[in-house]
Amino acid sequence: MKEKYSVNEIVITALGMALVFVATLFIKIPNPIDGYFNLGDGFIMLFASILNPFCAFLVGGLGSALADVAGGYAYYFIWTLLIKGIEAFVIAQLFHRFGPKYKAGYYALGSVVMVTGYFFAKWFLKGSAVIALSGIPENIVQSVVGIVIAFVAYPIVRRALERTKHLSSVQ
Repeated sequence: MKEKYSVNEIVITALGMALVFVATLFIKIPNPIDGYFNLGDGFIMLFASILNPFCAFLVGGLGSALADVAGGYAYYFIWTLLIKGIEAFVIAQLFHRFGPKYKAGYYALGSVVMVTGYFFAKWFLKGSAVIALSGIPENIVQSVVGIVIAFVAYPIVRRALERTKHLSSVQ
């Protein structure tokens, strides 16, 4: 296992956590039952596309979980840390293993992790499968919006990172 991370990886991971935090906390639409729709998934998927699985887990898990705490949903902290972290880890693992060719499928699989995870979390926290089922459509819409964000932004970010690497090797 890799133990040392480059400054670039650390900075991109921190930036990812910050963007996920902001997109989750400040760009949200509360729902009447519990929780909220947010744009954080798009940034989770995007950063999972460019980071190693461990750093992606931190971006998805900590960025989202800390937004839950700051937004008054602290009881979701552990659930969000695990669900969003695993979502990002899975996407990053697939990108590293198979490359970006099937990124839509990777994002879709990450979305399944998120939707399923929150179904079980809500079922546990609310004690009702019916209430948990009510959150599925919202989480699917959030995932689709996240996939669109990641799909559109990925080529732009990828080119920028390649250009940055080229410039840093010249200096």
